[in-house]
Amino acid sequence: MKISDEMKALNIHEVNKIFEGELSLAMHGNGQELLSVLKESNNKVKMALIDPPYNRRTKFHHYNDSMCRDKWVDTLETHCRLLRDCLHEDGSLWMHIDDAEMIRARITLDRIFGEKNFVASIVWQKSLSRDNRTLISATHEYILVYAKDKALWKQTRNKLPPTEEQLSRYKNKDNDPRGPWTSGDLTAKAGPGRRASQFYDLQLPSGRIVRPATGTAWRYTKDRLDEMIADNRIYFGSGDSMPRLKRFLCEVDAGLVPNTWWSGEEVGTADSAKKHLKSIFPELTPFETPKPEELVKRAIRIATNENDYVIDIYGGSGTTAAVAEKLNRRWLTTEKEERTFYEFTLPRIKYVTNNRSIESQSSRRFVTLCEHALIKKLVKLYALTRSNF
Repeated sequence: MKISDEMKALNIHEVNKIFEGELSLAMHGNGQELLSVLKESNNKVKMALIDPPYNRRTKFHHYNDSMCRDKWVDTLETHCRLLRDCLHEDGSLWMHIDDAEMIRARITLDRIFGEKNFVASIVWQKSLSRDNRTLISATHEYILVYAKDKALWKQTRNKLPPTEEQLSRYKNKDNDPRGPWTSGDLTAKAGPGRRASQFYDLQLPSGRIVRPATGTAWRYTKDRLDEMIADNRIYFGSGDSMPRLKRFLCEVDAGLVPNTWWSGEEVGTADSAKKHLKSIFPELTPFETPKPEELVKRAIRIATNENDYVIDIYGGSGTTAAVAEKLNRRWLTTEKEERTFYEFTLPRIKYVTNNRSIESQSSRRFVTLCEHALIKKLVKLYALTRSNF
């Protein structure tokens, strides 16, 4: 693809400097052209998180959401093919979408990534209220998730952090030096595959003899169970209770496997996102389709680790860049609409980085926003650098 005159200054050398310097980029311009340069540079990102126009056949204050369907699909396919090429082998693409083009988006991404690399269709509850003006109130949208290589992505994707309720299950009733633990049943269904050595009587510390209930067996042989008792991994209560297996918090992965239902109470709603944006820019005409930071935060935490790169070529109100910055990720974002970029995308990034500079002053970690005179005319380049003093 031919790169426009406005983009010539953003060449492979400059992109390499961004990655070598661990910089983040906010740009007013064509995301497709940035992707072309990024692809040529052979630098890779860990996650593409995009919120393209949904093609709802309507016009918002800050962008037109109406396009010929064939053109919408062609544009999406071009962008997503380039995004795939710019992903690490264990990278992933996450795309917000609703029912207007959900079917075509899924077909397009299947074609690009392959059906075998489809991960999930996440359902986000965008509204907690009911719209009584419609035949059926639409209260959800989707996030389509595709891996560049699903097998590799499985090895690097993160679980959700444990909830307070989950952690509260772990106690240390016997002051074990290994810390808090929860307990599990020591018996299992007595079916095919169970050995004769798993059926035996066991004497409790109280002297009482017990054995598994009818139709069940001990999970371990007598020799193995004796080893676990000696290692204080079996809990007998006061000494007369059926034995239970101690599972220590320090030895288990306490995280939660993400599921496909993301409720508005957990990750925010469209309304909460608008209110948050209004609190930052109270004088501006509201951006009508922002995503809540909690929603974006969950996606980024699952797909990336600190210092990984996240790319968003539909910058919009700047949510992806803002959240990525807060989570100590590097990011690349573009927004083609001039009004949107200078009213929301860039000011929101500045708002976050300025606040982080103030909040982190005590730890002497500073975030500085620097303007680089690399791009002429309509394309503006900004880079965020981190310095430790």
